[in-house]
Amino acid sequence: MSVLSIGTFDGIHLGHRKLIARVIELSQEKHLHSVIVSYNDHPAFVLRQKAEPKMLCPSQIKREELLRLGIQEVAMLSFTEALAQMSALDFLEDVLIPRWRPRYIVVGYDSHFGRGREGNRDFLKKHALQHHFEVVYVQPLMDGGLPVSSSRIREHLQEGNLPEANRLLGRPYRLLGRVTTGLARGRQFGFPTANLTLGNPHQLIPRDGIYLSRVLLGDKVYFGLTNIGSSPTVKHTGIIEIETFLIDFEGDLYGQGMQVELLKYLREEKMFANTDELVSAMQADLAEARALIGQGEYCI
Repeated sequence: MSVLSIGTFDGIHLGHRKLIARVIELSQEKHLHSVIVSYNDHPAFVLRQKAEPKMLCPSQIKREELLRLGIQEVAMLSFTEALAQMSALDFLEDVLIPRWRPRYIVVGYDSHFGRGREGNRDFLKKHALQHHFEVVYVQPLMDGGLPVSSSRIREHLQEGNLPEANRLLGRPYRLLGRVTTGLARGRQFGFPTANLTLGNPHQLIPRDGIYLSRVLLGDKVYFGLTNIGSSPTVKHTGIIEIETFLIDFEGDLYGQGMQVELLKYLREEKMFANTDELVSAMQADLAEARALIGQGEYCI
């Protein structure tokens, strides 16, 4: 039997963590299995809503974070057309109950599942007695008079307000993908960069600019300078790319999986008059990054 919660959990932000903590607390208190049921992609991509939200948290990061927080089982469902059309009652009786036998179902203020989002708190309370589970409601985590939400964090990232985004996430925002071949222009200037192609094209790319970052490569961690933008001084494609110079790193990264945590927004991306000005700016960025690292505010 289990303590279960179901939702998109995009970002695993502080509001989610309040609910997750209740799942874990209840599972330990009642000696039950803790389960989070979520989705590989945001449901909006299948439902084809006009305003499709960019994802904060690809499924790999979501799973890692949930397990790290102490959830015993993370079930990632593929949100297909068939699943989108399944009624809340069918999903409850044909999926949730037979597979996980929930004794408690923990819900938040915006918890929904099933066709038309009909599987809410009231729906679950209506069917709780028949199916021998209890509904546990967790109040939203309020911040500045508003609930902490994924949409608020998306807005902060798009506006370049990284401190607020990271504060509400409870961790640095992280980009996940693989290193792919670029034009190697950075190497010519003494700043070889790793070009990150996102593993999920729906993941939100924050505002253009230069960031102090922390780079995860397998079991190794490095500080870096990450440029998000079109590099207008040396490229003329207008295509937004994610390029990271790893500080004090030597080696070939092509083809490797890489995660980039954005720690601090340093400056806007600029178009310089020539490459000499660009290199001078990059050297200044590196000096600022080393100073911030030396202050001990950020660690590996």
